[in-house]
Amino acid sequence: MKIGGIVDWNTYWLLFIIGQLTLIAALPYSVSLTGDAIYDFGGSLPMVLATQFAQATVIFLISIFTGLYLGKKVGLGAPVLGHMFKYSNLPPGFLSFMKLSLFLGFLLSTVVFVLDVFIFSLYVKPLILYLITPPLWERVLYSLYAGFIEEIILRFFLMTTFVWISWKIKRKADNSPTDTGVWLSIISVGLIYSFGYLISPISADKEMLNISIVMLYNTSSSIIFGWLYWKKGIEASIIANLSASIMIFVILGSLLL
Repeated sequence: MKIGGIVDWNTYWLLFIIGQLTLIAALPYSVSLTGDAIYDFGGSLPMVLATQFAQATVIFLISIFTGLYLGKKVGLGAPVLGHMFKYSNLPPGFLSFMKLSLFLGFLLSTVVFVLDVFIFSLYVKPLILYLITPPLWERVLYSLYAGFIEEIILRFFLMTTFVWISWKIKRKADNSPTDTGVWLSIISVGLIYSFGYLISPISADKEMLNISIVMLYNTSSSIIFGWLYWKKGIEASIIANLSASIMIFVILGSLLL
């Protein structure tokens, strides 16, 4: 097979460029939120940021390739971008697909906001108050990063890989992954993402209930975004994640200031 036909390289490089831009955009917010924690651990902030940027670049390259290459085998991918590059227009049904993604993102963020501010706040300080500590412009930029990068790494790379593994083990008569295999992949990604929060610097000074809230949000959001990726493509999960991130970090969060 010629290298030009392995994946859709137009989609590949577009996603990579967007990923790099959002990574740069997220740096101010990351410094504001975790800079002290890095110094507490005896690290050098410039060195840590440079190392993380280099690591993220490699991860993006691998994640996007995996999503496009393995995705073709199991019926996952970036159908909207693929259609646009091929036909130079939006695919049929794009508007309804956009409405669904926006609705689920808004719904998820609203439920999380209500639970955190009005229910869990009876026991601990709302976690959202911590997330909106940085200035508004930093939160706006970070929302773009969170919405895009989480989907590229968690869905396009990790979920696609898990679905491909399940497909290699068992598949339907039409050569597609089984629903059970896909759901196990979706849930596994959510659990991995949730438990990953436990070892992050952000959780170092948080109460267990705060951590549990984040883990609950991470798991539930992963299930919703994973379902969207499965049924509609990576663009749908990115739009939903972007809308949820903007609602939490910018719109709803600002109501508390």
